[in-house]
Amino acid sequence: MGKWWSILFGVTMIACTLLFVVSPFVGWWLPEGVSTHSWSVDLLFYFILGITGFFFILTEALMCIFMYRYCSSEKAGRTVAHAPGFFVRTYNKWTPPAIKGSIAKVLNDPHKIEMAWTVLPAVILLWIAFAQVDAWAVIKYQSRMPRYAEKNQEFTPLQIDVTARQWEWRIRYPSSERFVEWMTRKGDPEILKDFQSFAKIEQKDDVKLVNELHVWNHHPAVLQLSTRDVIHSFNLPHMRVKQDSLPGKQIPVWFTPIKHNTIRLSADGDVWIDGYNPDTKAQDRNQIWDLSCAELCGWGHYRMVGRLYVHESQQDFLDWLKSVEAKMLPPRAK
Repeated sequence: MGKWWSILFGVTMIACTLLFVVSPFVGWWLPEGVSTHSWSVDLLFYFILGITGFFFILTEALMCIFMYRYCSSEKAGRTVAHAPGFFVRTYNKWTPPAIKGSIAKVLNDPHKIEMAWTVLPAVILLWIAFAQVDAWAVIKYQSRMPRYAEKNQEFTPLQIDVTARQWEWRIRYPSSERFVEWMTRKGDPEILKDFQSFAKIEQKDDVKLVNELHVWNHHPAVLQLSTRDVIHSFNLPHMRVKQDSLPGKQIPVWFTPIKHNTIRLSADGDVWIDGYNPDTKAQDRNQIWDLSCAELCGWGHYRMVGRLYVHESQQDFLDWLKSVEAKMLPPRAK
């Protein structure tokens, strides 16, 4: 019976390995990383995956081999002892005949084995701890966060307020006039003060949308994240961004896209459609970039999904912002 179990485990391991190999070719893999820090996140992921995958295959293969070869074998010298109230199995110390010489000495010394499987993982984990510091700093340290441009700087980050609630993302943008002042009047103390107060104080002309996050390509965006109820998790898989929103806290999140997705307005001009391929006139799933909640937040968690729209240029973003403002204005009296 033990041989059949070893065959089952072996076939399962081979099947899992084959699925892993083919998954990138059939769309079962990570979405494309399109932010400036995505490559460092992916590098760490693949390194950790390589280490864990190697040892998983090694240990599973050894387990299957030994189960098949030595299970229920008299060579194993198995004895059974009974004691009141419990059942104890003891195994005689035995090394397979194929293992001889210095290797056998190591395998027969439990202290050396324990030292090896303690030191090796410790060294690997220590290396990972140092390797991830810079990537973590770029993504999480507020000292690395893009800030309002001083006179000697070339850009001002796009600042957006994102509020999570069951079960939607409420997103607030500055008005187009306010946005232009941020981008053009660099170094002005009044504009700096206004920029810093955006996340705390709402204005009447702010643009408010639900589940639509708009930024533009090759420009840093700073999102002020908060929640109105329970813990949610702001997740942009394509940007390799994930941050929990905590009640009572406002947490900045930032990223810089390095690619824009294909977006267009619907025929009636009311809905933005992402993933549109102008050549095939159809939707391209690879161009649909989700904004999802990665924290179980209630029965409606599954439908807390928005969209990330990365415009091609700042002017394209500004034109979009003005078009939304025009729809929000009350109709003029004739």
